[in-house]
Amino acid sequence: MNSDGNLVFQKQTVMKIDAGAMAHNVQVIREKIGNAQLIAVIKENGYGMGLEREYTILKKLNIDFFAVTNAEEAFALRRFGCDADILLMSPSFDRDEALRLLQNNIIFMLGSMKQATLLKKLSEETGLTPRVHLAIETGMGRYGFLWNQLPNLSALPSFLKIEGCYSHLSGKPAGYEKEARRQQSRLLSACEALKKQGIDPGIRHICNSAATMSLGTLGLEAVRCGSAILGKCARGGARLKNAVWLEAPVCLVAELPKGSTVGYQACAVLNRDSRLGLIRAGHGDGIMLGYADNPEPLIHGIIHLIAVKLLKKRYQKTVLVTGKHNGKKARVPYIGRSGVAHVMIDLTDTPFAEGDIVQFNVNPLFVHPSISKDIIKE
Repeated sequence: MNSDGNLVFQKQTVMKIDAGAMAHNVQVIREKIGNAQLIAVIKENGYGMGLEREYTILKKLNIDFFAVTNAEEAFALRRFGCDADILLMSPSFDRDEALRLLQNNIIFMLGSMKQATLLKKLSEETGLTPRVHLAIETGMGRYGFLWNQLPNLSALPSFLKIEGCYSHLSGKPAGYEKEARRQQSRLLSACEALKKQGIDPGIRHICNSAATMSLGTLGLEAVRCGSAILGKCARGGARLKNAVWLEAPVCLVAELPKGSTVGYQACAVLNRDSRLGLIRAGHGDGIMLGYADNPEPLIHGIIHLIAVKLLKKRYQKTVLVTGKHNGKKARVPYIGRSGVAHVMIDLTDTPFAEGDIVQFNVNPLFVHPSISKDIIKE
């Protein structure tokens, strides 16, 4: 506990951020999208890396413009010196916040008449013209005008500037491409309806990282990429380089006999005499965390459990270890369940020892904010 009463965390882990890998990934994306615009999504505090830190890297990579999901992130980018276009991809209904967004030349997402009424009032009061991208609901169920029930929007161009039109892909796993193209078709249908109202939809975009890397632009003028820039794309990311990971040293090597149990719930039983490495890192650092809204359907879950049992090597989770003195590298498996602050790895068939460095592939969004960051420059 420090002098102001706040808890202080001291972690052995370090988040490594490879600026060169991010530059490589942007180039790969550029090759994929041709002349389309690249909107870099740097939401949620720069995907956990720190907003200013990620922006500082990306501003050198010829990004067309940026997108965030929180008004404070948009204001922060302006404070960091960002003079590029910034799209706020969530609605602002608070008058004072919307006024600041307007004064800071932030592009609004506009997806309801309630928002339109607020922007009209602000335009009349300030003489400023709000810039917007129209949000169209095509299957995600969050924000936007329903694609097939557009209200009469013909009056909008009298008090604001419509510069784009976009939607969000739901990412439905089954029939991914078919669903993506169905939502794209709905967006195009909405754009045609807008044209009939005398509205130019501007640049159109629907593809996120996974869609961009697997399907390209889907014929539209821009794409929105966040995870692909970090090399963490769920689909089509074979050419991307991992740009963010955690590192921590092996703090202890233990010799345990055959039959010993390891970790919580004693779920791992050693089938041979083993050398195990202990690392002071775990869930509390962001390791071995993921998300799933619902469990798999019963039949899928059973099949998965059988596959894990029969194909252990394929499904075995591993980490990369680098010898601190000899520079040798090898992947070794986890042993037992990860804890909040510790994980165990199997070093039996390796020369690795205390002090050697373990690399964990993580989603940076889940990494504890107290962990220090180290940018690897080109």
